[in-house]
Amino acid sequence: MSLWTSRASAQEVLIEADASPRPPEYQVRKVHGDIRFGAGFGFVAEDPIFSAEPSLGLDLRDIAPVQLRLGAPVHIRMYDRDPEQGPVVRNTEWDEAGDYLAILQRLQYSGDYVFGREGRVLIDLRVGDLQRVQVGHGSLVRGYANSLDLDRRRSGVDLDARIEGLLLEHPAGAEIAFVAGDLSGQQIFGTRIAADWAGAALGFSVFGDPYAPRTLVPWAGNPDALTVDSKNRLQTTGSLGAMAMGIDLSYRWTDRWRFLVTPYLDLNLMPGLGKGMHLGLDTEFILGRRRRARLGVVAELTVGDRGYDPTYFDVFYTMQRMQAQFVAYPGDLPADFATTALPKYSFVLQNNLGGVGGYGGIRFAHDDGAFFETGYRYRPGPLGHTWETRLGVDLEVVQLSLLHAHRGKLGFDIIDPAGSLARFDLNVPVLRWLDVFAQAGFQYQVRRADGESAAARQPAGGFVGGGGLMLLGVAGKFGW
Repeated sequence: MSLWTSRASAQEVLIEADASPRPPEYQVRKVHGDIRFGAGFGFVAEDPIFSAEPSLGLDLRDIAPVQLRLGAPVHIRMYDRDPEQGPVVRNTEWDEAGDYLAILQRLQYSGDYVFGREGRVLIDLRVGDLQRVQVGHGSLVRGYANSLDLDRRRSGVDLDARIEGLLLEHPAGAEIAFVAGDLSGQQIFGTRIAADWAGAALGFSVFGDPYAPRTLVPWAGNPDALTVDSKNRLQTTGSLGAMAMGIDLSYRWTDRWRFLVTPYLDLNLMPGLGKGMHLGLDTEFILGRRRRARLGVVAELTVGDRGYDPTYFDVFYTMQRMQAQFVAYPGDLPADFATTALPKYSFVLQNNLGGVGGYGGIRFAHDDGAFFETGYRYRPGPLGHTWETRLGVDLEVVQLSLLHAHRGKLGFDIIDPAGSLARFDLNVPVLRWLDVFAQAGFQYQVRRADGESAAARQPAGGFVGGGGLMLLGVAGKFGW
């Protein structure tokens, strides 16, 4: 229809405009949030407890792509079973700088910006409890978690930033990843930088743990245990530190609609330990009429010399950095435990891990807020089998996360407590102002021998082992 040939047939009506100025844009923007208080009962390790958890959440996405939550649980012993710990409040949760920094439970920034005709910048920043971190193809860092210790919550940083566009009429991009497992500096940190053009990519990674122990101190009072200080930490002596670096190459083949195929080659070096190679193929298929589901499969071949442990910083690292050969209960300790227990660095150095291994995994994710992944890794030598499974659901009606991992002589022996990690978290909003939550798991901590009183003797003896967690409660919340 030609607008310039049409004429209005109705009588024109004049409307007087409002002479008042329009409200500034910032006045209509809102800051959302909630105040939450949770209370529950359960067990942490051997002690029945009452748990109180106040928190404050802010949602600033009407102003900037930022979400924030501050808070921390306070666990109070209702009964102090052997080994006695003394204080009513579990002071091991509040005796280090990292425990207080962990009050920052969550800070998330997710930015997606467009510039020019083809340019784009993506920023994904997470600060707080890092439940899963993977860098690059996962040959150095995969499944890393910073807060699986029952006595030590940690707040860390996981940053991914990427800029992309066209270069010589082909897609090109550059990215940087940065990870700091602990804001107080007691866990790993490192970075990866990479660039890609026309599907081909090249990256460089370097990660380290400057305080990684290499030698533990036996306890003079009991040859079957290790020296533990007043903060329930194993004591170390001698040199510290572990470092890893690597170069990765890959090629991305995709139709931008249904599939993505990425063959890759990673070459890694751990100074003082060894070197290895990862040759893999990562495929992903986009499913559904609306393309909202993704199914991925990865297969990898690894080859390393005697001092190379593939994916050194994995889900078990914060446990094994202190003691690679961990047990579940004091009764499982062998007679020569204090002389054979080694931190991970020394374990890798003193055992022959050389040869051919591999990894296979499958993952599924849906844009509505659900994912599942499982993977199995093998490498020669002791404790060479690792199986890790994760499940997550984040919907308005339920929030659920599940982690199970096992490392040992046989990774398929997943019900063996020695070498196992498990964590289950469930939150169900039953009313607008009331949630029901449950937590259960078998995590790890520095354990003391049965009947040994921490208050009676310092230093005391202990070992790295599993600790049970079970908690059920309700949380009231006020939102705005």
